[in-house]
Amino acid sequence: MDDQRQEAPLGTAQSWDSARRLREPVAWALLVLTAIGLLIGAWLLFGMPGSPPITAPVATPGSVPAPAPVPVTTFALRAAAVAPQFVADGIFSLPIVAVILVAFAGGLTDRARQVVQTAITIQAVTLGLGVLSWVGAMSAHVRPGIWFIAEARALAIVAVGLIFTAAVRRSQALRVPMPQFQDFPEDDEDFGEEED
Repeated sequence: MDDQRQEAPLGTAQSWDSARRLREPVAWALLVLTAIGLLIGAWLLFGMPGSPPITAPVATPGSVPAPAPVPVTTFALRAAAVAPQFVADGIFSLPIVAVILVAFAGGLTDRARQVVQTAITIQAVTLGLGVLSWVGAMSAHVRPGIWFIAEARALAIVAVGLIFTAAVRRSQALRVPMPQFQDFPEDDEDFGEEED
C-alpha cells in the first residue's frame, strides 16, 4: 500500500513536467493566432486587395428615419465595421494568457523574455489600430452614440493588459543581466620597480 502512495506523486510530477514543457510552444501558438487575427483586422481596416467592400447601412422600411446624409469616407465605414475586432476577447486575452504561461505557471521558461516582448508588440499594435479605428468610426455616424463609450472602455481594457505585460517585462526576473565589471587594483608601483 505504501508503494502505491509513493508511485502516485512521482507519476503526477512526471505528467506535470510534460505539461510544463508545452507552456512555451502553447504561448507562441497563442501569439501567432492573435497576430493572424490582428493582421486580418488591419487588412480589412485599410481595405487591402481581397477585402470585402463596405457600404453605408441603408434604412429599411419601418425603421427610424435616418438623419440627413453626412458625407462619409470609405475608411470611416471600414473603421466602423472593423473596430470591434481590435477589442475582441481573443485579441485582448490571448497575449496575456501567453505571458502568464511563460512567466508564472511553473516558473520562467527559457524564452520567456522573447514571448513577453512579442506580446507587448502585438498588444501595442492592437491598441494603436483600435484607437485609429475608433476615431475613424466616430466620423462615420453609423454606430449609436453609446457604442463609442463602450468601445473606449474596451480600448482601456486593452491598454491595461498592455500595462500588465510591460510590468512583467520590466520585472527583475526578465531583465537582461548587466555585465559586472571588476575593479582591479592599480599595480603602478610594481610596474615602476620592474623597470629599474
